[in-house]
Amino acid sequence: MAAAVTAAVLICAAIAHFGGSNPVSALMRTVFSPFQNGVAYLTDKVKDTTDFIREMKSYKDENEKLISEINELKRQNRDVTNYREENERLKELLELGESLDSYSTVAASVIAYSSNGRYDTIQISKGSLAGVAEGNAVITPDGIVGKVIETGPTWSVVSTILNPDNAMGVRVSRTSDVAVVEGNSEMYSQNYCKMTFIDKGSNLIVGDLLETSGSGGVYPAGLSVGVIREINSDAMGNLNYATVEPMVDFDKLYEVLVINGTY
Repeated sequence: MAAAVTAAVLICAAIAHFGGSNPVSALMRTVFSPFQNGVAYLTDKVKDTTDFIREMKSYKDENEKLISEINELKRQNRDVTNYREENERLKELLELGESLDSYSTVAASVIAYSSNGRYDTIQISKGSLAGVAEGNAVITPDGIVGKVIETGPTWSVVSTILNPDNAMGVRVSRTSDVAVVEGNSEMYSQNYCKMTFIDKGSNLIVGDLLETSGSGGVYPAGLSVGVIREINSDAMGNLNYATVEPMVDFDKLYEVLVINGTY
């Protein structure tokens, strides 16, 4: 194909060079005119194709640039959203600390979770250098997280209320009935706790809110603990236990407040 086009181009060049008004020139123009037209057509098509390829590459480069810019804008938007959410959480944590005016508190970040993939323990970013000690209560604006069980200079380990080793006295906000909420090995994988030692005369209902009773000396009274999701009774109708969902969302726990003493 390339050879044919080259030959045609040479013929056309010869015609142009030896052109004139004599009969031979006229005959050559007549014979080779279709070739000239074909060459012109092919030339135009080649140019059009080349222009098209060049234009498509330009569009592709521009499209890639636009996609890159869009992705960067999305990243910036996520950053702004994350900063806004973090500022809101820190503001709420500050307000919580100010509301506990009789207590010394320190804010900390959650830096690690239990190696078993559960939330029975967490590690926070403050330790003995910040005044944190074993037995300190750990809370958020939503409610109780747990208590400190180990400290280092710049870190502490917190046993959460999901931990089977953890228990606290609670009060039902609606009725003032008292009971105990403790971690349970069969429930903590679902982020639930177990409520026991319920008075037989208690009139509990699903949806009842629980708060700390203040007994035990770890948690100040009146802090949110959780909500009753299920009530289990025996054949006689006596309350055995209740399933409690903590108010704290452990899947979205980023900052906490440690109560490390009273003023």
